[in-house]
Amino acid sequence: MYDNITYMERSLRNMEKTSKKERIKSIDKVLNLLELLSMNEHEMGIAEIGKQLNMGLSTVRRILTTLGTRGYIIKNKKTKNYRLGIKLFELGFKVQSTKHLIRSTRPYLRKLSKITNETANLAILEGKEVIYLDTVRSSEVLKTEIIPGTRTPAHCTALGKVLFAYLPRSEFNYLFNMNEKLVSLTSNSISSLDELKDILKEVKKKGYAIDKEEYKLGINCMGVPVFDKERKAIAAISTTGPASRFTIDKMEKAKEILISISKEVSNSFYIM
Repeated sequence: MYDNITYMERSLRNMEKTSKKERIKSIDKVLNLLELLSMNEHEMGIAEIGKQLNMGLSTVRRILTTLGTRGYIIKNKKTKNYRLGIKLFELGFKVQSTKHLIRSTRPYLRKLSKITNETANLAILEGKEVIYLDTVRSSEVLKTEIIPGTRTPAHCTALGKVLFAYLPRSEFNYLFNMNEKLVSLTSNSISSLDELKDILKEVKKKGYAIDKEEYKLGINCMGVPVFDKERKAIAAISTTGPASRFTIDKMEKAKEILISISKEVSNSFYIM
């Protein structure tokens, strides 16, 4: 008990403002259970968890079994009680690492945007997609608008191509099936795996990637990798702008700027 009210009562009070239609009850139950375990230093049994959460024992058991198979909770074989597993710590560490990455690269994105007068982006690779983490918008009236959190097929972007290029071959092969047809976002998008592989060889050789209206018609982009201390490409930064202004010639001129700032960002990880 906490302050003479059960954990479930406190949770329900905190959720009063949220419409029942907007919530998924089963997910509420899972999150309530995880939060309960996180607030207790001691291991908890099924009966104690059920009492605290006002939840049926069979439901508690099913949730614990599912979470256990995924590493989110651990069962003490002797006491049959449960505690949080390492998986939640790993997720928390990943979130903190992402926040650190955003904080560390933000000054360089500002610098890149100011020099090129175009939008600068930061993204990471997750599976076959890139996730945009941060954006510094151009001061121009006509500019690209990319919202942090946006996901897009990696092969259609300069950011994704440069991250694919530095991905270990075994990891790349794990992501794609042989002769897999790739999704096309525009008529310029890469549509075959063989074509993508050929382009990635050039990208790794040059150290940068170009997206010529492959993600969206009317938008050009150039991306470079960001390396950690072990020289692993952990992210990518890019300059994006309207194709009418950020032309092929402009991208060629921006190439050295991007590569230079990429080295600055990567080198900053060596002194942290």
